Amino acid sequence: MGAPMVMLHFITWIKQNTDTEVTMLLKSGGALQPEFEKLGKIYSWRPGLPSPALGVRIATALRRRLGKGDLYIPYPEALKKQKFDLVYLNTADTLSLAPMLKAYYGCPVFAHIHELSYSLQAFFPDALSAQHTAVIDHFIAASKSVKENLVTNVRIDTEKVAVFNEFIRVGEITKPTMASASMKHMLGIESCFVVGAAGQTGWRKGTDIFMQVARQVNRLVPENDIRFIWVGSQTAETKAQVDYEIEKLGLQHKVLFTGSKTSPQDYFQIFDLFLLTSREDPFPLVALEAAALQKPIFCFKNTGGIPEIIGPQIGKTFDYGDVDSMAKGIIDAYQHEEALSKQGKKAAEMAQQFDVDVIAPQLFNFISR
Repeated sequence: MGAPMVMLHFITWIKQNTDTEVTMLLKSGGALQPEFEKLGKIYSWRPGLPSPALGVRIATALRRRLGKGDLYIPYPEALKKQKFDLVYLNTADTLSLAPMLKAYYGCPVFAHIHELSYSLQAFFPDALSAQHTAVIDHFIAASKSVKENLVTNVRIDTEKVAVFNEFIRVGEITKPTMASASMKHMLGIESCFVVGAAGQTGWRKGTDIFMQVARQVNRLVPENDIRFIWVGSQTAETKAQVDYEIEKLGLQHKVLFTGSKTSPQDYFQIFDLFLLTSREDPFPLVALEAAALQKPIFCFKNTGGIPEIIGPQIGKTFDYGDVDSMAKGIIDAYQHEEALSKQGKKAAEMAQQFDVDVIAPQLFNFISR
């Protein structure tokens, strides 16, 4: 997902360009853990830690019911003995650690927030409680939309929130591992116009909207060679939902979900345009990556950071949830590919602004100050 990828990019840049020592604490592992392990000392939040006494576990459970903080927190003992100049919390999911870490180290605590209102309410409803935010010295917001939510809805002082957009490795994403023609041949879509999307499937990313747009395009232009391809991980539940919808909507030969891919740029390169159907997305890296590969971006207004940077030269924005207008926009692009190509070139120019070598030093200098 985007938030750990940004942190991986940032720590890599720090290690390559400064003499700063970085120690990492992971709340849980995952596919990127081996990449983080290459960058320095890794501590794990839970694995291998001894269980607390029964009485402590009971007291902790009672405190949780009363809305109070945990009495016992499984923190690596070796970390308690160290000293740090800065604690940098990545995502709202880590904010519950802020009071403890502030007490241990007495240093500035920064929190990099990548989430907007829906995700905060659905997955981290207590993350931005007064108990946690009171000890945070500065917030880093992934987009203007994220800052606006923190200031307006969470009541964080605007002076404590700085906006640094998410960033990508442009040089890496613009180097596919296979030829475009080979990829299209493998998928059996050699002569097709491809509408692409990417990300973890689900309601927030608008997977269902993606399929509704595909259905509407095929309703309006029954005879077409347009294919819709989604690159990204699926749970068993979302895969079942997608398969069900494809069959019911009669899209068996029009829509393809590839699952997670280690080299998504191999697929992004065959897109003619990138369709961001997210209901909410702070600043999705996949949109930047597609733009870097000269793909115009189509998205909904007021859904996060990407609409903030999309102008008519590099894509199109549509009213939230307006499937019909989005479908008509795709058809227009399909019928005017030369204009679409010009947008793609402008999109690639725009993506250069969000390269790790542009934004990471700005963020590092801000932290240093």
